[in-house]
Formats: sequence, structure tokens, C-alpha cells
Amino acid sequence: MTEIRPIHNSEADAFLDLLCEVFGLDSTRARGIFFTEPLFDLSRKWALFEGREMISILTTTPLEFGWGHAFGIAGVATQSNRRGEGHASKLLNRVMAEGVHLGEPAALLFARDPALYERNGFEPVDQVVRCPVEAIGEGEASSLESDSIRRIYDAWASEHPDRLRRGEQRWRYWNWHYRICSPFQSGYLCTEPGLLREALYPDPVDALPLTPGTEWFGLTSMANQLQIPLTGDTSQSELFLMARNVPGVPQMFMTDQF
Repeated sequence: MTEIRPIHNSEADAFLDLLCEVFGLDSTRARGIFFTEPLFDLSRKWALFEGREMISILTTTPLEFGWGHAFGIAGVATQSNRRGEGHASKLLNRVMAEGVHLGEPAALLFARDPALYERNGFEPVDQVVRCPVEAIGEGEASSLESDSIRRIYDAWASEHPDRLRRGEQRWRYWNWHYRICSPFQSGYLCTEPGLLREALYPDPVDALPLTPGTEWFGLTSMANQLQIPLTGDTSQSELFLMARNVPGVPQMFMTDQF
């Protein structure tokens, strides 16, 4: 008998084991992250079972835009010897139906191969690229406090309905990761080693005060809108942003990747 539902606490280890097996993750390292990250919620970790056997899994994450509530889908994984049998599709559609019931009718996900998701009503709306940024060397060694970053971001997000809002839980998740945020103009640049993952500043520039070799890792539409000075080929996608029942093109940074 097939059953699709959120997992129970006693099934969390099996869920994590399947996730690590499919994505080639180190289980010891993943275990410490899995149970402690601020968005951890067993009610959003779904599985398809046959009897007591966990066949396919995914995780959902709540999202809020100016137009309303949605959810992100991540970690879609099926036992290697059970792929091609339609289990992931059944799981996706059950989760989408639950989203409608919960007032989250729209869904987003990042995919390397869009084919499975296109068969289930998703469409590619943007692409994630990794591309060099024109850099002029680092600026002053200073950083912004999280309250200042939040104020700047929240003001930006409120200006357009397609922009992702960050509630308290999402800000806890944002601060949970190590990253450096430096002031730039009246905004900021947010970097992780070698990557520019978030940037908000009012006036376009020909180069940014970053370490040479820094790459933009983010949505193509965001790079275009913010006029990030990219120097390489932006046609090669790292990931596709897929959407179902989403009214516009989401404006968000990869610091909020789900």
C-alpha cells in the first residue's frame, strides 16, 4: 500500500540517510546541520512509503512574497533502484495539493534538469548563473550589523510584490550561515568565500570593491535588474528556477536558496 505524508520523528534518521545516499552527502556532517537549522520542521519533510519502506522524499519551506504565500521544494530524492516508476511525481502532486489546502498555492524549486518538474506543471522562469564580477579590490575592512542589513533589505523587498519577504524565521536562517556583509553606497554587498550572493545598492557601477576573481552566484534576472557588473558568459545555467502557480518572476537572492 502506498502512503504519502509528513514523516514522524522516529523516521527522521531514515529520511536523512536516503537524502545523503542520493545526493552523496557525508552523513555525519549532514546530521549536525539537518536537525539544527532554523527552518527544520518535521511537518514539512514528506515521504512516499510502500508499507513501511521509505521510497521517495522531499522537503518544503514556507515563502512569502508581496502577492502572497508560497513554498519552496528541495531535496527531492528517490531510492536509486525505484526511479522511473513515478514516485517523485506522486509525491510532488500530493504536496502541491496540501499547499493549496494550507493557503500556499504557489511553489518554487531549483533544478539541474527541468524535465521531471515540467511533467508536473512546473515551468522554468529564471536561471542561476555563476559568473565573474568586475572587481577593483576590496574596500575598507568593515561590516554591517544584521539590523542594518535587515532594514535595507526589508525596504527593498517592500517596493515590489515579486520580491521575497523575510519573516523572523527566515532572518534566523539567514543569520545562521556564515557570510560577510560590507557597506557599499547606501546598501551592502554580501559575500561568502569567492562568491557574491547578495547585493543591494542604488547606483550602477563599472566595478565592485571585491576580491578579484569573485563570482556572482544568483539569478540572471537579479543580476540584470541590479546591474551587477558581470564579465563572463551568463548563458550557462548552474540551476533552473522552476515555478508552479507563481504570478510573476520571483526576485530573490541565493542566500535564500531552499
